[in-house]
Amino acid sequence: LEGNVTFSLRCGANADGPFIDYGGGRVASGRLEVSAPGGFLRVDGKLYRQRLTVLVRGNTCTVINTVSLEKYLAGLINKEMVPSWPIEALKAQAVAARTYALYQAQQNHGKDYDLDSSVLDQVYDGAASETPRSTSVVDATKGEVLAFANQPLKAYFHANCGGMTEVPVTVWGSEDQAFRPVVCPYHQRKRDRTRWSLHVSRLQLDKALRKVGGLLPRGFARLARLEPGAPSPSQRLNDVVVTDATGNNSIVSANAFRNAMGNTKMKSTSFQIHDEEGGYRIDGEGFGHGVGMCQVGARAMAEEGKRYREILAYYYPLADLRRF
Repeated sequence: LEGNVTFSLRCGANADGPFIDYGGGRVASGRLEVSAPGGFLRVDGKLYRQRLTVLVRGNTCTVINTVSLEKYLAGLINKEMVPSWPIEALKAQAVAARTYALYQAQQNHGKDYDLDSSVLDQVYDGAASETPRSTSVVDATKGEVLAFANQPLKAYFHANCGGMTEVPVTVWGSEDQAFRPVVCPYHQRKRDRTRWSLHVSRLQLDKALRKVGGLLPRGFARLARLEPGAPSPSQRLNDVVVTDATGNNSIVSANAFRNAMGNTKMKSTSFQIHDEEGGYRIDGEGFGHGVGMCQVGARAMAEEGKRYREILAYYYPLADLRRF
């Protein structure tokens, strides 16, 4: 495209197969590529660089942005970390995000796209989130990646570890030898902001758990009791035990329990359960899955004068920092 061109898209499928209607024309293949060399493309009010690919998936459009890794990172940093935080913390975030992106690109080779633009992978909101500061952070760390066994690792990060980081097997059930728990005293500097509480009735618990298929066994009666299960090495919970009115028990992973309750309300799996009339008070600490870099901890380390390489070495102690 050249100049300021606006058109609407409509995706669908008929007896002849998928189609895309655009600006008075139709693409019958179910795939449309739009590029703006040196300019921008706007979708639903958001600006994107380079190229967009529109694919028909059922009766909906999937829009994929193809963009260079460094431009992607410049638009990502301010969505994944507070833009005003110390520059060394932002540099650590840039390296972690670059590493995660490269890992996912390798894993998803041959698929429609490498990364989701939401919290399912990393939050990317397009070129409008780029700033001179985010661009300088990316440029200062250009090509730097965390490696384990000579390959980019899946460099997880999260908002607040609550005092100790976690390992992937506890959260997702999959082993990853690139990680080990790390005690995080730096998180204590912001301790007043890490604690949270949630009040929930037994009826609310019952409904939330039943809403997610497979969490409770068939025939499970009305929920009568909630108890903590075994703790992980980082003192998060591995699971919770729910008991129905007939005395039957069911074990639910703490991560699945958190997701069922809403992971912005139940901010982590580091929590205690307290009985109260009609339900429970759940007191917790931290925000996020707890694996990899603690962003609040990275901020505190940077405020103490630590450089980004020191921050990365602290939270990813088994990884090597190298250029790819």
